[in-house]
Amino acid sequence: MSVESRSAPAPRLSLVIPAYNEEHRLGPSLEQLLAFAGVQGYPVEILVVDDGSVDRTAELVQEAAGATPADVSLRLLQHPRNLGKGRAVRTGCLAAAGDFVAYLDADLATPPQEALKLLPALEEGAQVAVGSRVHPGGHDMRASQPPYRRALGWLYTWVRQRLLLPDIVDTQCPLKAFRREAAQGIFARQRLSGWAFDAEVLYLAHRMGLRTSQVPVDWHHVGGSHMRVGPLQALRVLWDLLRLRWLHRGVTA
Repeated sequence: MSVESRSAPAPRLSLVIPAYNEEHRLGPSLEQLLAFAGVQGYPVEILVVDDGSVDRTAELVQEAAGATPADVSLRLLQHPRNLGKGRAVRTGCLAAAGDFVAYLDADLATPPQEALKLLPALEEGAQVAVGSRVHPGGHDMRASQPPYRRALGWLYTWVRQRLLLPDIVDTQCPLKAFRREAAQGIFARQRLSGWAFDAEVLYLAHRMGLRTSQVPVDWHHVGGSHMRVGPLQALRVLWDLLRLRWLHRGVTA
């Protein structure tokens, strides 16, 4: 299902926001997103993908759609049931009409202004730009996470870099941007819906021979994550990483 605000010119930038039961955080986030989009000086579209929420997530988007600034459109896409963040991002990125397509989390742990740091890399020839919470000199913005999240992230990165993508410092930063044609090619092939989907997206870019740039961005930990990692979830993540090469063995540049 898709709901859209009043028509706007063809967008230069599309911002994709996956959302699952985000009624407590989405209202302020939409205000911030609309304010950001309204001062860019070019058309921007915001696509919120409601991933089967059972709260007022969809209603909040519908209410906000009636008051968008000039040259800004707000679109609501809905899954009939919860399919996972990876599927929500895929739905939004394939539906995006902007020259540049970026996705970020509904809590705006990475503020929308940070997307502007990725656009120069795309304008200068990169087809994929990856936000990185690890900055030159070694400063790691993930240090603001609780200790258990830092430990899980370190373990995931250690395993992931030994299985694939050793040159990507931070696959899990919730901000990535693409030229539209690259987004269409990558997300048409994406298969994973769980935590490892970010690594899959970047692995597909690698297999397709797409030029990828890593860009330091600001990020801060926001509580209230829906992610819960137990033994079964950890095994699923490991299985997804192990099978990525086989899943996309036929993908070439």
